[in-house]
Amino acid sequence: MDVTHHHDLKRYRHPGLGELELYCQPLVDPEQAQTLLVFTARPGSPSHEKLGLLAAVGD
Repeated sequence: MDVTHHHDLKRYRHPGLGELELYCQPLVDPEQAQTLLVFTARPGSPSHEKLGLLAAVGD
């Protein structure tokens, strides 16, 4: 299986947390014609802290 990935910074506005800067990493499986999008924030960044809050409250 060949999987390709590229990092791309995207900005999102969450109604409760404000702006989030997230890196989008699409993982592509061309054999299955599927793409998995993985969003992460730079460790220690304000967006990383906000993601932690979001995970804790489940919103």
